[in-house]
Amino acid sequence: MPGRVWTRDKLIEKIRELAEQGVDLSPTAIQKTHSALFSSARSRSHFGNWRDAVEAAGLEYDDIKRIKQKWSRDEILAQIRKHHAEGHDLLNPMFKIKHRNLYLAACAHRYFGSWRRAIQAAGLDHETMRETRVWTKERIRRTISDMAQEGRPLGWAYVEEHCPGIYRAARRRENFGSWHNALLESGVQPPAVQRGRRPNVVKEREARERMLAGDITMLMQNEQKKAAPANRTAARAK
Repeated sequence: MPGRVWTRDKLIEKIRELAEQGVDLSPTAIQKTHSALFSSARSRSHFGNWRDAVEAAGLEYDDIKRIKQKWSRDEILAQIRKHHAEGHDLLNPMFKIKHRNLYLAACAHRYFGSWRRAIQAAGLDHETMRETRVWTKERIRRTISDMAQEGRPLGWAYVEEHCPGIYRAARRRENFGSWHNALLESGVQPPAVQRGRRPNVVKEREARERMLAGDITMLMQNEQKKAAPANRTAARAK
């Protein structure tokens, strides 16, 4: 069976996959567990060395090479505060991959038991961080209120096209169930007429007009049928 053909993209994809699985990517360990990957990454046709391959995958090589086995609560909290002060998104999955040793240590039962608890212990607001990434009911209400104050269109068709994230979130059953309900619970009166959907009044009027047009057509056809015998009689008389 022929061996796997590695490309730069496939190598990067595999390294990231292993990182997400928590596999030890240090050179010593990866040679034992994934020798083909390690050899291909170090070939001149690809990256030339393991460090460049790891960094091409968006990971910190120094964090991978020097796997820290022992942590203390104070060290974990200090690292979390440091990364937050530097502007890193602590809830970004890529951050957890890049700094997996810190993340795994914080989640260990002997320290904090979860990343959320570690962030809170560091004096940071985990819920505020989460709200900037997740459409909670409160965030939806606040955003709708801001949109209304700014005078932006709030019809469902406009929002679905230009702000699909909040539109889909508002319609989830665990939130409001519909965009209409989201507007009401945000203290905003839903628009009477919305682009992309005609009100029932208009539909009903058009239906009546179509029925009237059909009645007129039928009436004309009946008149023509009635007149047909008289026309034939008159034609024979001539």
